[in-house]
Amino acid sequence: MTTSMNDFFKERRSHERLHKEAVISYCLFEELPLLTGRRQGKLCDFSGGGVRFLAAESLDKGTQLILELTFKGWRAADRNWLWTGSNNDEGILKALGAVMWCSSTPDKKQFELGVRFTGRLHDENQEAEWLPKQIN
Repeated sequence: MTTSMNDFFKERRSHERLHKEAVISYCLFEELPLLTGRRQGKLCDFSGGGVRFLAAESLDKGTQLILELTFKGWRAADRNWLWTGSNNDEGILKALGAVMWCSSTPDKKQFELGVRFTGRLHDENQEAEWLPKQIN
């Protein structure tokens, strides 16, 4: 079987990436009992499989994180995400993730992290499906 160069360089992702700049909150799973260490990063993009964001610190591959993403203009209702367009509405996704890679930015001031979702934290008030289908 032969493989063309185009096939070789195709991105091997099973989830479509959605590019959105937003703030992402996260903490190290091991710090959860302490209720400290909540950090914020700048979301670059996300998909049904994970997120890519900028952080102030380097994290080792395999580090377990608790992530919180807020989607303005969306709300969770009846296990679905509903687009309302209102800045008063916020859909919140809480998930578990594992760092898959980390690299410093060219200016060496931040770190870019690739995090794979490993689970979802359920909030009984927001039982929506995994992610909104499209983010505006």
